[in-house]
Amino acid sequence: PVNRELALLRRMLNIALREGWILKNPFAAGEPLINLADEKKRERILTKEEEQRLFAACDADTRRSHLRPILVCALDTGMRKGEIFKLVWRDVDFDNGMINVRAFNTKTMRERQVAMTERLRRELLDLHYKSVPDLDDLVFGIIDTVKTSFGTIRKAAKLEDVRFHDLRHSHASRLVAANVPLSEVGRVLGHTQ
Repeated sequence: PVNRELALLRRMLNIALREGWILKNPFAAGEPLINLADEKKRERILTKEEEQRLFAACDADTRRSHLRPILVCALDTGMRKGEIFKLVWRDVDFDNGMINVRAFNTKTMRERQVAMTERLRRELLDLHYKSVPDLDDLVFGIIDTVKTSFGTIRKAAKLEDVRFHDLRHSHASRLVAANVPLSEVGRVLGHTQ
């Protein structure tokens, strides 16, 4: 995102230089501010075996077992980390097997429904029965981040190059591999285009 803003600024200054409004473009001096290599998207897709290693690492460390349902949710729905953390029990419809992602909790400010897999349904039911929650309680009870716990699990699973966002990419890739139309994949992930 920053590189895009810098590119726009560079373009504006090039026009200003060409029109004679400025004498020198600061982008032309010294090291380049924009590194296009930084703009290339990184795609890391988990294999089923790597997924199992992550779950095994969660199960082996009782202090990190709270991550398992979060990871299942990310892998099985493709929801963004912020969407997962803001999920409240009111948004979970066990009867219809759906999760309602509220517009206010999305990057695009558009509400959408996401289907639950049977695996995710089991994880959520287990959490629900253990906590006896209020409908407005957070499903996973996490407000901010799982960075430290996730880092520990990645290391234990020998998957240190995996980022949380890669779970979303993995879900999308699996949908594409299952011949789900790209328009539906985009809808599930909450993309506007």
